[in-house]
Amino acid sequence: MRGRAAVYDSVMSLESDFHAAARLLAGGDARAAVERLRAVLATGGLAPGFEAEVRYLLGRALGAGGDRDGMAHEWIRVLELDALAVRRPPLLTAEEFESVAQAALDELPQALLDELNGVAIMIEERPSPELVADGIDPRILGLYHGVPLNRRSASFGAPYADTIHLYRANLERAFTTRAALAEHIRVTVLHETAHFFGYTEGQLRSMGLA
Repeated sequence: MRGRAAVYDSVMSLESDFHAAARLLAGGDARAAVERLRAVLATGGLAPGFEAEVRYLLGRALGAGGDRDGMAHEWIRVLELDALAVRRPPLLTAEEFESVAQAALDELPQALLDELNGVAIMIEERPSPELVADGIDPRILGLYHGVPLNRRSASFGAPYADTIHLYRANLERAFTTRAALAEHIRVTVLHETAHFFGYTEGQLRSMGLA
């Protein structure tokens, strides 16, 4: 019993350190957060799910401190750990997921849909290692890649290879009910579509799409 209690106390201590690091980061002390999180990792033997959470927060803390290479290194590992994690049965089938995404697009006026005609909508599990190495959050829900309409010019060079990516595994991971998942697929589609039209994150927040 004492051995089991010692393990329990150790786990609780590590989780306490993790939450303390999160508070430090939220308070603006990225360096102290990094030190606390590295100490947690140094104990070794972490459960893969908890290790992923620690490394994800460590990546955020390193990024906040200006160490983008360190951030990318940790987030690549998060990508690997998340891919290995035991997953519950999906809330939506692939066909249902695609149908919800299409329904979100169908909310747009025809004039906007005409502008989007050349934009590829891609449903993938997670962002690629190459994107994460470039600083993209491994748990991002969606991503617009291209040149927004309001930044284009005749001299920029066409055609434009615009894509909107939806990351199914990340969306499934983030929500626990079919209704919540469907609503956030909708929000993500409209959010990334709005980036195509040149809306900023601040504007999207005011519109309830961030």
